[in-house]
Amino acid sequence: MASLCGVNVPKKFQRILEKYEDNPVAMRDAGIAYAVDQIVDLVTHGVDGVHLYTMNNSYIARKIYKATHSLFESTNKGAKKASSSA
Repeated sequence: MASLCGVNVPKKFQRILEKYEDNPVAMRDAGIAYAVDQIVDLVTHGVDGVHLYTMNNSYIARKIYKATHSLFESTNKGAKKASSSA
């Protein structure tokens, strides 16, 4: 699909697409894991939040939320401590 519209995707993501192209459940799970990995990376680099586009798929949104919500809670607690001590 990406090659049809001329989009460049990261090599890691391309390998996921190729490896699981015939297994929709594995593709979904690998996609969730990839999204979680990106979110962890963003949060560790100081991002305060993310917006997910899950195409109204609540299963995917719940899985990503469950895997990442504590990252934002710890980030928000740190921000609250810094502002209350100022």
